Amino acid sequence: MKNWEDLTLLQKALCGLAIVCVAAFAPEIAILAQFGGIEVAFAFFAMYLMPLVRHVQNIYNKLNQKIQLAIVAIQTSASAKPKVFFVQATFCCFAFGLSGSVAFAGFFFMPSLVMNGTLV
Repeated sequence: MKNWEDLTLLQKALCGLAIVCVAAFAPEIAILAQFGGIEVAFAFFAMYLMPLVRHVQNIYNKLNQKIQLAIVAIQTSASAKPKVFFVQATFCCFAFGLSGSVAFAGFFFMPSLVMNGTLV
């Protein structure tokens, strides 16, 4: 971790700008900068943002769990098994050849292909 004196002018300007922007919404940060210095103000600014960071992490974890659940559901579904997929695909091709309509073949056999895991 760098000290304030070790930062470049651009880094100091960005930190100062961040503190000034936050001070508009949280005036206690300005008081901390006045009495404790920029390091104290930046530390309390980081603590001030922790609820927001935890909320974003919670949303990310929930999204990650839902994606993992979807991957497991797709991998364990009956349509992922070659023999079930082959039979369903054969019937879809047969319906397409019989009716000449991709929409009919898809709409007629797709629900059975998707729901096959719950039917078997």
